[in-house]
Amino acid sequence: MSPSLKQLAGSPDLTDDFPDTPARRAVVAVVRGYGAISRQMGPHFAGFGLTAPQFQMLTVLNQLRGQQVTQRILGSELYVSFPNVTVMLARLEKAGLVERKVNDSDRREKFVSITQQGRSLLRKIWKKQPKQLEQVMSGLDDQERLDLTRLLNKMIAADAASNGE
Repeated sequence: MSPSLKQLAGSPDLTDDFPDTPARRAVVAVVRGYGAISRQMGPHFAGFGLTAPQFQMLTVLNQLRGQQVTQRILGSELYVSFPNVTVMLARLEKAGLVERKVNDSDRREKFVSITQQGRSLLRKIWKKQPKQLEQVMSGLDDQERLDLTRLLNKMIAADAASNGE
């Protein structure tokens, strides 16, 4: 018999041989929450010819436009390895959404920027995005959404501090 929605809302079922701790419950809930968001947001972004990580990359590049953004900076901002950044950039560059230029001071390094076409695509996405985000977060009221944001940001800050960022 599958668990009820009420059971799932409380906490994940951890009936196995491993310790049931608050840390484990939190990690399991975050991972499952990420899965739930991915299932809903994946098709949304696919409708624009993007994956969720590609959208996030365009968003970061848009936020940092005017700055000299390297592939390493992108990887750090997105929590993505350098090889994955390279693959994602190649696809976005082929689509005309980003461009890479060699750093004249260090020819091994490239600066990345969003193109006008990339910014135009972001504007199209953001016309539909608010409705999509409301649907994804429909199980939480506004205060719960703010609480979730605060807690996740606290976790991210602790990770950054432990990694010397």
